[in-house]
Amino acid sequence: MRTPLLLMALVATAYAFAQEPAPANADLQRCLLRTTSETWTLLKLTPDQLQRMKFIQEACAEECKAAGAPGNQNPISHTDGSTVLGELRSVLTTVQYNAWMAGCKEVPSK
Repeated sequence: MRTPLLLMALVATAYAFAQEPAPANADLQRCLLRTTSETWTLLKLTPDQLQRMKFIQEACAEECKAAGAPGNQNPISHTDGSTVLGELRSVLTTVQYNAWMAGCKEVPSK
């Protein structure tokens, strides 16, 4: 009787701590490029944050364009994007970042 209970407790604990895998950088870059000023407004960014997000989106677009050399079928996936995404995370508050991420999950990637 103890063994099944212990097994059930372990399975329940593992299930409780299971987390969704983080989206790939390429998917986050696509989402960043599709994010509109209306979305930033809904997230209640300050004027300083809005200005910085504009620069981050421009940098992301340039980085993806540079990676789009002839022959690349999916230029975004060939760009690491960690610098741009790190900047995005440093500009947004935790609440804003989590809300942005939730919005990214709602929009299917192309």
